[in-house]
Amino acid sequence: MADKMDWVVDGFQFGTQKDAELAESEQLRIERLEEKLDYQNYEMVNAVYKKAINNRVFKTPVGYAFLKKLQRILHENPPADEEIANIPVYGVYSMRESANPTVEKIQASRKPIKKEKPEQEFFSRKTSILVNIGLLILVVAMFVISTTGSKPTILNYERVIQNRYAEWEQQLSDRERVIREKEKELLIAE
Repeated sequence: MADKMDWVVDGFQFGTQKDAELAESEQLRIERLEEKLDYQNYEMVNAVYKKAINNRVFKTPVGYAFLKKLQRILHENPPADEEIANIPVYGVYSMRESANPTVEKIQASRKPIKKEKPEQEFFSRKTSILVNIGLLILVVAMFVISTTGSKPTILNYERVIQNRYAEWEQQLSDRERVIREKEKELLIAE
């Protein structure tokens, strides 16, 4: 395993060997650019600055320092009718609690990624609550109708059938009583 002192590039100490190697490659690119770059030619400086930002050439503090240098030169002599672009930082530093990339990945996976633009919901929370209350009222109404109705349903079929049989039994008892009374009248009259 390499010593952390080997992970120093241009005065920046990196947390991993991979980051240090990336910074070293950026340092080589910067040295090659500085050999060819004429800092007095502001159009050339502006073109290099724009191209480096648009192509995301630099991703480490070493590259950002070079971009900041170019940005300062452009601020001293701003291009005509053009605004100088800001330097975009693609790294996220707020989640870093350790230099261990595995720990960072685990911690990042635990935290939900917040989108900048929230998605539009199909229903708002208020609409959803109102719809749920309406559905609850309908369910209660269905139970009331099914328990108070005269037609047998799955909820009251036993009671309705028992009531029908009791009614039939009462009718039969009444008819039988009427018939016995008529028989007595007929037997007495004979």
